[in-house]
Amino acid sequence: MPAASDDAARERRPYGPPPRPGPPLLKTLPGRIFLIAGACSFALYGIEQLVPLPVVVEIFRKVVSLACLIGLGWMTTLAFLRSRRAFLWRVRRKLILSYVFLGFVPLVLVLAFVLTGGLLLYMTVAQYVFQEGFADTIETVHQVAETSAIEIGRNPSAIQAAIDRKVANLANRYPRLSMAVVSAPGMPAMPPLASGPWTHETPLASVPAWVTRAGGFAGTIVRHDGATLALVIRAATPTADGRRLVIADLPVDRTIIDRLRDRTGTAMTSIAASGCGAGTTAGPPATRSIWTLFRQTVAFMDCTNWPDGQTGGLSVTLDAPIGRLSNRLASVQSAQIAAMVGESWWTVFLPLLVALGVLFLIIQGSALVMGGLLARSITSAVHELFVGTERVQQGDFAHRIRIESRDQLGDLADSFNRMSASIEHLLHVQREKQRLDDELRIAREIQKSLLPTGPPVVAGLDIADLCEPAREVGGDYYDFFTVGPGQLGVLIADVSGKGTSAALYMAELKGIMLALSHAEPSPRRLLIDVNRRLAGQLDTRSFITMTYLVIDVPRRTLTVARAGHTPLLVVSGGRSEVITPDGMVLGLRIPGAEARFEALLEERTRELAPGDTIVLYTDGITEAMDAGGELFGEAALAHVLASQHGLDAAGIRERVLREVKAFVGDAEPHDDMTMVVLKVTGSDGMGSA
Repeated sequence: MPAASDDAARERRPYGPPPRPGPPLLKTLPGRIFLIAGACSFALYGIEQLVPLPVVVEIFRKVVSLACLIGLGWMTTLAFLRSRRAFLWRVRRKLILSYVFLGFVPLVLVLAFVLTGGLLLYMTVAQYVFQEGFADTIETVHQVAETSAIEIGRNPSAIQAAIDRKVANLANRYPRLSMAVVSAPGMPAMPPLASGPWTHETPLASVPAWVTRAGGFAGTIVRHDGATLALVIRAATPTADGRRLVIADLPVDRTIIDRLRDRTGTAMTSIAASGCGAGTTAGPPATRSIWTLFRQTVAFMDCTNWPDGQTGGLSVTLDAPIGRLSNRLASVQSAQIAAMVGESWWTVFLPLLVALGVLFLIIQGSALVMGGLLARSITSAVHELFVGTERVQQGDFAHRIRIESRDQLGDLADSFNRMSASIEHLLHVQREKQRLDDELRIAREIQKSLLPTGPPVVAGLDIADLCEPAREVGGDYYDFFTVGPGQLGVLIADVSGKGTSAALYMAELKGIMLALSHAEPSPRRLLIDVNRRLAGQLDTRSFITMTYLVIDVPRRTLTVARAGHTPLLVVSGGRSEVITPDGMVLGLRIPGAEARFEALLEERTRELAPGDTIVLYTDGITEAMDAGGELFGEAALAHVLASQHGLDAAGIRERVLREVKAFVGDAEPHDDMTMVVLKVTGSDGMGSA
């Protein structure tokens, strides 16, 4: 009933988009919350303009504002969920949204990626340029101390004059450069000498022992400068005789910061140190926001604790506007570029960049217009297809779609028209196929009636049978015949091919066997007579393989003849024996086949003992294949029979079937599986091992 009501509702539904949502969103709970909270917020805002709000009212205003935001978000979500299907029902809107997702969103992601990459590149370049410039300044101070040590080593009597001259020569470049000469640790004490302003601390009178062990020093130390920290570039170099150390100090003051800014485009704004013997804070922290990402960055350097020589970390906040940094970097190659283009590189690059931006906007706008036109053409064809499918659903197979274009959509409309014209034919074919399926099902039932309904009950024998066709109708055949007193004839055959023709030949073979088996106890003579009768009945592409045996229960003998069929297996005493009498297939329609058949056919007789098991089977058992194409094989079958010979006939049959199906797994069966198991029982009716 629900399915029928749904179909009726679908047929009554008119063409077009789904109905609009019911009540307005403002009549819902989130709408009421938004209205009440918005009104309270507006009223409190007006009161706040006149008088200050108490703390309790201010807290209430924040709660109301939060409720207003929650209601707005809730209402927006409900509106989206309710109008999503109505909005996206038209394919045109979906195509436009797909263009946004495929065109605009990737563009935003690319821009975000470029900005992120540019930010990382900017931070790396700014840090590198500053560190290189700062390292050059350290190297300059180190060279000052080193050259002074060399000069003092040459003329030890003029130490003061040497350092005074060095400070005076560098006074314009480094006004606060200070120098000192002290005795090396472990050497005879000498009066310390100093030159320069030494405004950052008192002149050094000695150095720690680690400086001598390190062979000198050149780096950065941190000093307290009131409430903040200050950096000092210090270099200590021993003289040639190792008795004195020349120390050069250069405080990092505004002059040094301005020189670094002019040289690198970056300027120090604040510092913080850790593990340098000067605490962990310094200076006012730099203000970081989204607008300063391309203006400020942080560089990390090493600093040294002067008393013990331990190394700590130093973070320097840099003011490095991207324009100033790029101009500083570009000035390195501006002369070469200007020589090539004949003017400033920026005056060439900027118009080119503007032209590329305008070209990009033109391309983007053209893409939007073309996308809209294409979306219109596509959606018009899709709408025609939609109307056509609705008409076909109502049973109007005469409806045809107008073909206005010769593109893929036009071909699709033409295919739809041809499909509508052929639906009736397809329905007729479906009915015909159903009729054939019914006939095949009836044929299968008839074929099943030709096979034994169950194994016969014979004193002294335990019998079990199996037949599983690969298709609806198979070509395997087995049967039992009473030949004489205490004699049972057993037949198993395989008709070449599958399907209905094999079943018809099987029925013909059954009729011949029923007519001849009672009159002829010899398997060989019987097969010769059967071959003579079948040779003129089968077509040239068909033949039959067959094994026929007669078991004489009182005498406990087995007589068998084989016409090209699979071997016969006899399990006796826990060992499997393969019996393969010579013979060729039945029913061949070639010259001389009948005489050849009679000449090759061989009959064998074997004695039986209690517990012996005889197994007849078709190639569907031994040639069962797994998913990898590997065959089950006769050796595996013989092994299963030998290992399970203690079971009764039905148990042996079930164990063989289980092993074959476990081997095949999920692979499709490709041939019929037929098997007959006969076990000789003792006088008490039970099989002996």
